[in-house]
Amino acid sequence: MSGNNKSLKIFLLCTVLFCSAAASAGFRHADLTGFRYGPNLSWRTMGNAPFVWGQWLPQLEESLTYTWLEPLESLSYGEKLGKNPTYLKMSGSMYASPFYGGYSAGLGVNPFKSNPQLELDFVYESYLFFGSNQEMVTTDVEGEGRIADTWNADYIVDNLYDDETSKNDYAQLFDICAKISYRFPKGSVIGVDVHYVLSDISTDYNGKSYDFIRNIPVFSRDYIIEINSYGRAPVTEHFALVFETDYYKTGLLRNGKTIEKEALSYGRIMIGPHLSWKDGFRNIILELGAFQRGKDRFYEGSLSQQFLIQLEYQGYFTFPVRRNFSE
Repeated sequence: MSGNNKSLKIFLLCTVLFCSAAASAGFRHADLTGFRYGPNLSWRTMGNAPFVWGQWLPQLEESLTYTWLEPLESLSYGEKLGKNPTYLKMSGSMYASPFYGGYSAGLGVNPFKSNPQLELDFVYESYLFFGSNQEMVTTDVEGEGRIADTWNADYIVDNLYDDETSKNDYAQLFDICAKISYRFPKGSVIGVDVHYVLSDISTDYNGKSYDFIRNIPVFSRDYIIEINSYGRAPVTEHFALVFETDYYKTGLLRNGKTIEKEALSYGRIMIGPHLSWKDGFRNIILELGAFQRGKDRFYEGSLSQQFLIQLEYQGYFTFPVRRNFSE
């Protein structure tokens, strides 16, 4: 491995650890404190990194998100969401990262004033993945190739900006999501989000690519099952304990009796403190945890390489709205 590649890995890791940080996909805990009826404009800096460099590719993202929550009751814009809110949701986001750039747009509805809550969302995502178009082993070939050999940080970073071994990929994703959450009397909340994501990526190398957002190899036309569970337990007005788990699984591609791509999967669990202030408009979340891949032969690293650290900062702009324009 060249000295330039080593320097690039060190630079990326240090950038993630000291300039920003938290998970890519997954649940946004700050929405529980920052959302108001009507307009919501937030910015977020987030990323994550392993304690020991190895299999996990560090993630780093800056995003700007606009969300409009239209109450289904006679409520004023600018009010906090109540215990069992109902609303229509429209959202749009822009993303920037060393690994990708793009945008998303979505519609959703939370129709029932009940506990537990049910929300249905549809989100369209469009990204340009930098250096995602790489030759990757996605199935064993008579024991000669291990998926873990190419599904690791060393391989991805070594080929990231190499014009001879990788190219940029254009990706479109269609995310259909059902969310269920339950709120306890003292303010705690637990929930589960289930996503079915259709992925369409322009890629060479027999359709092989890498989804930097979800940190998993994919085919040009693939599907991803994503399950996020989360919980938040307030300790004081400004301090809470949070946890989240994430599970990702891709599709299986078979050509006759030949398996061209195995169904890949991994799971994560994270836990840590959530500090909020300015009436919930400023949020810092620090989480520690670990990841594990679905099969032993998908992983070629030590136990220490599986531990992760995440750090997220999310802030909201305030809007001077205190009336119900729907009346």
